[in-house]
Amino acid sequence: MNDIFHVTGVGGAGSELSRALIAARLQGGVMVVDRNLRVVMIDRKAADFCQVSSGQSQGKRFYALFPVLLGSDFSGELHQIISASGTSSFQRPADNTLLDQFAEAFPRDSCSLLGVSMTAYDDGSNNYCLIRFSLQAATKNVIDRKPLSDTSALNSLGLKNGEESSTKSSTKPKSVELIDQQLEAFVVDKNSAYMIADQFGFISQISAAAETLFGYSSELLLGCSVRTLFPGLDEMQGLDLVENINTLAAQHSQGYILAATCHGESRYLDIKLFYSAADQDQLIILCNDCTQVSQQAEELINRGELYDLTSKHIADAVVLVDAEGFVLEMNPIAEQLLGLKLDKSKPVQIHTVMPLANEDTGIAETPVQDALNKALNVESNQSLLLKVRGAAPVSVSVSAFPLRDAMGRIVKCLVIFRLLSEARRVSSRLQWQSMHDSLTGLPNRASLSKHIQKAVEIARHEGATHALLYIDLYNFSVINDTSGHTAGDELLKEFAQLLIRLAGPSDITARIGNDEFALLIHRVNYDKSRMLAERILAEVKELRVPWEGEVLKIGASIGAILIDNTALSDIDLMISAGSSCATARDKGRNKIHFQSFNEEVARRRSLATSMPKIVSALDEDRFTLFAQPIVPLQGSATTAKCYEVLVRMRESDGTILPPSEFIPGAEHFSLIDDLDKWVFSHSLKFLQRLQAQGSALPLLSVNLSGTTVGDENAIDYILRGFSDTGISPKQFQFEITETAAVKHLQEAKRLISTLRSVGVSIALDDFGSGLSSFAYLKELPIDCLKIDSSFIHTMENSDVDYSVVSTINHLGHIMGVTTVAEGVENENQLRLLKKIGVDYLQGFLFQHPQPLDQIRR
Repeated sequence: MNDIFHVTGVGGAGSELSRALIAARLQGGVMVVDRNLRVVMIDRKAADFCQVSSGQSQGKRFYALFPVLLGSDFSGELHQIISASGTSSFQRPADNTLLDQFAEAFPRDSCSLLGVSMTAYDDGSNNYCLIRFSLQAATKNVIDRKPLSDTSALNSLGLKNGEESSTKSSTKPKSVELIDQQLEAFVVDKNSAYMIADQFGFISQISAAAETLFGYSSELLLGCSVRTLFPGLDEMQGLDLVENINTLAAQHSQGYILAATCHGESRYLDIKLFYSAADQDQLIILCNDCTQVSQQAEELINRGELYDLTSKHIADAVVLVDAEGFVLEMNPIAEQLLGLKLDKSKPVQIHTVMPLANEDTGIAETPVQDALNKALNVESNQSLLLKVRGAAPVSVSVSAFPLRDAMGRIVKCLVIFRLLSEARRVSSRLQWQSMHDSLTGLPNRASLSKHIQKAVEIARHEGATHALLYIDLYNFSVINDTSGHTAGDELLKEFAQLLIRLAGPSDITARIGNDEFALLIHRVNYDKSRMLAERILAEVKELRVPWEGEVLKIGASIGAILIDNTALSDIDLMISAGSSCATARDKGRNKIHFQSFNEEVARRRSLATSMPKIVSALDEDRFTLFAQPIVPLQGSATTAKCYEVLVRMRESDGTILPPSEFIPGAEHFSLIDDLDKWVFSHSLKFLQRLQAQGSALPLLSVNLSGTTVGDENAIDYILRGFSDTGISPKQFQFEITETAAVKHLQEAKRLISTLRSVGVSIALDDFGSGLSSFAYLKELPIDCLKIDSSFIHTMENSDVDYSVVSTINHLGHIMGVTTVAEGVENENQLRLLKKIGVDYLQGFLFQHPQPLDQIRR
């Protein structure tokens, strides 16, 4: 135990006595004597009780220090334990006589001695007796020394610097453990990493958190020096632990001390030292792991140094301004270009020292203020003129980047600008022109797309919501035609200024077409975006542009869509907003329509996924034909001689898809004419097979889409089909929807006349559901009217619909054409249709569609 007591003749630090002594010293009141009854060690608490000096007592004989105990019962017990290497314990009240005899020998209040235990130890060369005294706590101040480091750490442990701690102290903090269970004078958070060591650094206790921090078990560290954990202490010359630790902390820029774990890892610790309340020769070493904080601070320092070095040596000018636009820092190039030596005692605004103007118009530009106001990066693609007083204007490119604090607030702005050569100035100008509308100066469609994509990213990462307004102007083409393009240009510029005036500082206004504009509104909800759209519409209604004695007026349709974290891309959003604007335009003049992005995306996604399936089905011949009989009024499905041909699509696994799964996609992606040709050619092949079998041929009613009706080449491939197969045109009836006929009226009249001339009959399908049924009916030479099923389904409950069906039937008979009621599903409908006198019936009441090949079986 030389390492602990510095006394010759005591066994090694790892002996059994060493471990027992370390544990006993935590309680205080300890003495060790050898077999010659010399005092090897006595701590301060035991020395105070026995009224001797702790330091001067070591090495002296026991009876020389305590002559009154010679021949006492206590000395007899002590001799017996040392000689027999035994152990004994005396506690009150059982051993009051012996304990009172010992206490009164000094003299002392016998009640202050609660117990004595003696244990002998043999290390092979000597015998020792460890004497432990259990003493009554004194009712006096036990902490009167200040901590060796700052007082804030002491406060965090539940004690205030200079505050008295007595047995009448206030309630102890929660989650603590006592360093001295008897005195209850010093408390430490039980989750803290701490060690207790003497003034030379030998560890007598270590907390569980400290074990975890350093990776060593308490068995390995107890009795060892703290130098094992803090390598820097090995370089210290003195033995004073307090002085050495303070010296190490002073060497680190942040006041931390380097520690080494059992795995060889380095940790930076914030060390606080305190004197133990129980034993002022003991130090409490409180360790706070600040490795991550130290590394982050070091990285920030390195980044700061890197920024300083970079800004001083790069060719670009760099200026840092605060949120109000006041200049904080400049690099040497900025000072040179601006002709200013920054004096931080005299605040100056950025626009004052760096006046910028548009090269073409001379109008002042404020990219830094724009970046701060809009909270967006401003990276100028246009060269600007820097007009510094006393110097010739020069062309520069300016970029500004707002900087945020932890709360997301704009606190500073980094400004970078550079001189432009003539070639770079021209290139910059061309790049700006590629992203802006030359007439209004607004961003164009390409520029808007980039801003929309950034808005989508913000919505995904921050959960923000934006709005996109798509604005289409009325009467613009009329003004161009009547007042000239110059008047139209003036009107567009006035409207552009109107949008800029109404838009917020962070919003993006763009011209995306001839008379189409867009407004991207950042961080807004439905209500606010709706209010802005209504305000724009109100301003448009009041807009008056005088022109050569006239007053130009316009209207607008506004389609809007919200951008949230479900948005996919700028293309999807632009299409959705355009679709919403088209809906608003269909509602009438000066209307607003907000469209659900999710619904539109789902519709477009469904269309997009159907397109490759349709192409694949056409290539692999995976369409199939079904048929439904058209029954005479007094007939049945078995007597039918006419069938409507219906197309179905088969999936790769054989699943049959209804028309609603592929017809909209075929129409959207212009595949419907290919599908019409497939249906017609396979209908011809079916009739060829029947003809080869010698069977009677039915009349097939085949649908033609609006695209086919408007196709000039449709007549040629239909007539060629009849010629190539030898099938008579009289075996075919083509159904054309009323809407398709009206939309392609001239082409429809030509198609109908040509086909009827060779024997094909024509049916006008879905009659009554279109736009101007009766007005156009007399212009179309048809053979049959098919009454829309929507009227048939409701006629039994609606007198109006019943009258519509009756009127259409009567009109058809007056014109000499047959009538067909579509969608007949029940007997009541059949009864009413017989009463009206419709010629033919079609619907589930008679037969569901079945494969075409089965209609003659």
